[in-house]
Amino acid sequence: MGDGTLAALFLAALVSFVVLLQDRFIYFPRRYSPAELQQAKSVGVEELRFRTSQGNQSAFFWRSKESKTAPQNVWIVFGGNGDVALSWIDFVRNFPDPNTGFLLVDYPGYGNCEGRPNPHSILENSENALQALMEQKRWKLGADAQAVMGQSLGGAAALQFAAKHVVRKILVVSTFTTMDDMVRAQIRIPLGPLLRHRFDNITSLKAILAQNQVPEIYIFHGEQDEIIPLKMGRALAQLDPSRIKFVEVPGAHHNDVVQMALSLGLRSALSECR
Repeated sequence: MGDGTLAALFLAALVSFVVLLQDRFIYFPRRYSPAELQQAKSVGVEELRFRTSQGNQSAFFWRSKESKTAPQNVWIVFGGNGDVALSWIDFVRNFPDPNTGFLLVDYPGYGNCEGRPNPHSILENSENALQALMEQKRWKLGADAQAVMGQSLGGAAALQFAAKHVVRKILVVSTFTTMDDMVRAQIRIPLGPLLRHRFDNITSLKAILAQNQVPEIYIFHGEQDEIIPLKMGRALAQLDPSRIKFVEVPGAHHNDVVQMALSLGLRSALSECR
C-alpha cells in the first residue's frame, strides 16, 4: 500500500471520527452541585423549570430587588461552550439596577437540563425559558424590553435568538463567523454538509440587519484571543460597519475578555439599555 493510499485512509478515518463525535469537540457540559444551587438561591437567584423536546430544563433569573412589576429591561444571557448559566451570577450582580433583570440560559445537557445541545435545542431552551419567566411572573414583556448577550458559543445562541425575535440590543463577545470556519481553523479540514451543528453567525446577523427595526449591535473581541481569531469578530462587524459597533479589547484573551471589556464600553452598553 503506497504512501498516498495510507494518507487517504488516515484522512478518511480522521474525518469519520470528527463527524461521529463532533458534538464532543463543540460542547463541554457540566452539572451543578447542590452547593452551587444553594449559593445561587442565597443571593436571590430564581430557578425556572420548563419542558422542551429534550425533556426537563431549567434556567435562572436574577434581579437586584424583588418586584411584582415587570422590569424595563431583561437581558437574556448565553455563556460559552464550557459555561453554565450560574457562572454568570457574579458578573450580573455588578449591575444592581432594579429596572433590569437577567435571564441566564443553560443549554440541554448543561446544569440541570436534560437532553443534548445543538443549534435547534439551544434556541428552543432560550425561547421556552423566556416564556416560563413571563408565565411564572405573569408579566408581559415587549420586544423593546428584551436584549441579548452572549460570549463565544453564547454569541451564536444570542444571534440566532435575535434573528427570530426582535430585541432592543445585542452584545456579543469573542464569537465566530460560522461553525464551519471554526472547524477549518481547528483541524484544517472542511466538513461541509457533514457538519451537523451548523451555527452561522453571518446568516443570523444578515437576518437581523434586514429587520424593520435594527437593534443596537456591539461586538467585543479580545486582541489576543487564542481560540476564536480576532479576524472573525472583525468580519462580522464588516457586514455593516455603520450599524455594528466593533470594539477590539487590547491584550485580552478568550477567557478574560468580558472583564477587560467592561471599561471599553461593555459596562455602559449593558447599563444603558433604554
